[in-house]
Amino acid sequence: MSETVLKPCPFCGGKAERTECLSGVFVQCHKCWASTNVSSSQGAATRAWNRRVGEAAS
Repeated sequence: MSETVLKPCPFCGGKAERTECLSGVFVQCHKCWASTNVSSSQGAATRAWNRRVGEAAS
């Protein structure tokens, strides 16, 4: 199974990374530190990060 690629940060264009914590998984930008809420799965965190205003939900 291939991992979905994370889009660049919508605020600064920086590189983002998935991080696991005790509560689940979140995605955070390494440049400006913007992040998603903690999600229960990598897929949910990735979808939250990659979602952009004006794009159709998948």
